[in-house]
Amino acid sequence: MSIDIEFPSSVYHGTLDIYYESFKNRILNKNYWKQGRDFGQGFYTTISIEQAKNWARSMQDKLNMGRPCVLEIELSPERLIFQPNYRIFAGISPTWGKYIYEHRTIPEYGNDPCESHAQIIIGPMADADTGKIVQDGLRLKKDNVWFLDKITRNHANRRLDGLELGNQIAFSDEELAPMLRLTGAYVYQGKRWRSYGAEETLE
Repeated sequence: MSIDIEFPSSVYHGTLDIYYESFKNRILNKNYWKQGRDFGQGFYTTISIEQAKNWARSMQDKLNMGRPCVLEIELSPERLIFQPNYRIFAGISPTWGKYIYEHRTIPEYGNDPCESHAQIIIGPMADADTGKIVQDGLRLKKDNVWFLDKITRNHANRRLDGLELGNQIAFSDEELAPMLRLTGAYVYQGKRWRSYGAEETLE
């Protein structure tokens, strides 16, 4: 099957301002990619700047340092000299839930469950507290069907559709670096988000 994929012109990544200079030097760096993510190890982005802002705020709450920062990244796949392989989840499905469950339950130094992990993975986000759901699933020996039900509900236990869950695009190979270019950033400064160009220094 041949599929033509048209990427958005820009995607966003939520982080902290203390890491900004590192991203300016190198966007894709597998030394910082952790196991136990929805789509495995990789650099995670979204088409929604509001979603990226939520990621950045959550990161600050967890680490208690730095300021929330959102990277704006231009996508230009034509800069690649090869054709990447993809895994695309167009919406919520048992296969999508199983894929996330398998990648979320990898031991810290375990092997990736994919026979051949895709270089770019696109699909919905899991909702609620996925980390806790995974822990409960392992403790209670729950299956993929149980996991799928839990990750598609919000904290009030209301079922969400794919649009409400949000979107993520994960880049899992450093060889994809030529297609990503940092074009700017947004930093939360207490009451508002301030935008910066890629060449500006954060204040």
